[in-house]
Amino acid sequence: MDVTLLAGLVAWGIFAGIVFSAIGAAGGILTSFGLITLFGVADPNAVKPMTQIVVLATALIFVPGYFRRRALVAPLGLLLGAGGLAGAWAGSTLSSIYLADMQSFRPIFGLLALAIGAQIVWKLARRAGHGGNPAPARVHSQRLNLAAHRFTYGETDFHIPLWSPLLAGFLIAMTASIFGVGGGFLLVPYMASILAMPMHIIPATAAIAIFMSLAMSIGNFIRLGAPIDTGMLAPLVVGAIIGALLGPILNKRARNSWLQAGLAVVVIGIGLKYVLL
Repeated sequence: MDVTLLAGLVAWGIFAGIVFSAIGAAGGILTSFGLITLFGVADPNAVKPMTQIVVLATALIFVPGYFRRRALVAPLGLLLGAGGLAGAWAGSTLSSIYLADMQSFRPIFGLLALAIGAQIVWKLARRAGHGGNPAPARVHSQRLNLAAHRFTYGETDFHIPLWSPLLAGFLIAMTASIFGVGGGFLLVPYMASILAMPMHIIPATAAIAIFMSLAMSIGNFIRLGAPIDTGMLAPLVVGAIIGALLGPILNKRARNSWLQAGLAVVVIGIGLKYVLL
């Protein structure tokens, strides 16, 4: 492999890994864009599982760091992941059949990117003037029963009925698998807006659910015959692992609004390119 291509794959993997592990979303969007536009992979059914493998590797690396500082809600992540298993199988099956050529995949993927960018901008605008991030705290007093999951973050108590993450996990995993991404773009707003959870504990919680659904989706894509370019995939994964070690530091120290604003610009640009060009 050409040294320039190798360096480019590692660098793009680092970028995608940092973004996903710092924010909990868009790692799959960035990886797919890199594979299609920067590195010329022409088969959507190759892009989807390769992207998901990169996202999966990233999640495996950065979750333990959040766990050590008690910045995740593991039972919630497991509930979302349990709901996502069936959704991931259904979504990957539909995608391999109906989005198997780049001509149909690119514009739909572009619309997805635009929707994600618009979502980020809307969230930032809604929060404008409400001050900076709250100081990071810890998750404690977790209680799970057959009706709901309860936990406390700092001094705030949360009560989540079990049906909510199970249903959300199914729908989010199905959508993510159709596009061959991780699902953080929907998991993050679900937890931030619907469940009102703080951003400090969202990335790793989302990653638990993403890990479970991606394992199902990747396995199903491979079962259905998706080709995997291991020579291209390996340096991307190495870069993503490096990025996953750096992202949690950024999550802890940087203003989340700055991270999301920069991400919105990148994602909207990707969407416009795929829809208009």
